[in-house]
Amino acid sequence: MWLTMLRAVPVVCISTMVVLSGMFPGVGRADNGKEALVWPSTGAVDYRVSYGEGGLVLGQGHYSWAHDGAKYQMRLALETTGIVAMLHKLDYVQLSQGDIGMNGLRPSRFDVNQQGKTPEVALFDWNGESGARVSIRRGERERHNLELTPGDQDILSIWRQVGHMDKLPDSLLIAGNKSARHARIVSLGDVDLKVPAGRFATRHFNARSEDGKLKIDFWLAKAHHMVPVRVILGDEKSDTLVFEATALRVPSTD
Repeated sequence: MWLTMLRAVPVVCISTMVVLSGMFPGVGRADNGKEALVWPSTGAVDYRVSYGEGGLVLGQGHYSWAHDGAKYQMRLALETTGIVAMLHKLDYVQLSQGDIGMNGLRPSRFDVNQQGKTPEVALFDWNGESGARVSIRRGERERHNLELTPGDQDILSIWRQVGHMDKLPDSLLIAGNKSARHARIVSLGDVDLKVPAGRFATRHFNARSEDGKLKIDFWLAKAHHMVPVRVILGDEKSDTLVFEATALRVPSTD
């Protein structure tokens, strides 16, 4: 993920900036296709991306989606800016695609592309002869092949899915481009939150794996179709990336 990539910044740069370490990174309730249209068919959120709370601004993120009530696609593009871009230029894109079904989003594939790197992908096969499985690959080489259960997600689709679960699962598998982990999703209640894009009434959720290697916190804007206006990503080393919305292109539900 993005944290891992910035480790490529030369050691001399560590004295002038914090170098990040490894990390990983709902749809109107979709019991049928019509209800999925509660989720706007297109939309986008721009983010300022920082290292830690109030820390160094690393760059910007652009999150967007489109769906037709049956199929969805969402994209997260990240780039470094300012002095960080002078030290390490990053062109990094995540793409999640799949269906909208009985359990909300059902990913079919999750791609990660970075300039100069071998593409990575998680391929979801929900109807395989040996049962539902996800194959995580780097190029042609398979890294992992794991069992899926209904409701499992990739690390981008979970951004949309988490706020629209009728009942939070005891655990679900969150698959990335390098590995997958079972995580528990917990609602931490309502929060009045101020970010660069403005003040929002939000609901706070977090996702944690038992081994601590996947930690995600989401603040979802209740009056804007539960889009994430703040996201914090971390790992077992307690390093964090903080995404804070700078602009929303999604209609209000007020």
